[in-house]
Amino acid sequence: MRLSPDEMIFWQHWFSQNSTARLFFTWGLMFVMVVGSELITRNLSTELKRSRWQNLLEIVVTGIEKQIEDVGLRHPKKYIGFLGTLFLFVAIASLCTIIPGYEPPTGSLSTTAALALCGLWPFRFWHRGARARRLT
Repeated sequence: MRLSPDEMIFWQHWFSQNSTARLFFTWGLMFVMVVGSELITRNLSTELKRSRWQNLLEIVVTGIEKQIEDVGLRHPKKYIGFLGTLFLFVAIASLCTIIPGYEPPTGSLSTTAALALCGLWPFRFWHRGARARRLT
């Protein structure tokens, strides 16, 4: 029984450099997200006739914006790029567990801690900017 994808070593170079499943699946997932977003967004249109992919993309973006607004942030478009990417990374990592042999990178404590720090750190600056605007 494996508790973490850090225990699976895919490639070892010399004595110190190990490529674990966490690293391999994280970079693979990022590659899939970049290629997928490039393929989906290359033929966007503003007309009434839209592709299925564009409709799916608009549903996802609208849903994420609504979630951000429901949490209490007033201007969701300001946060959608960052928080939407984090949400999609975690969601796709979880959905890919149906693939045999796939170990989600979020199963590792180091990835979860890194995502938590990435999520908390920017809010410190966003909050500081909002407080400064209220005082003036």
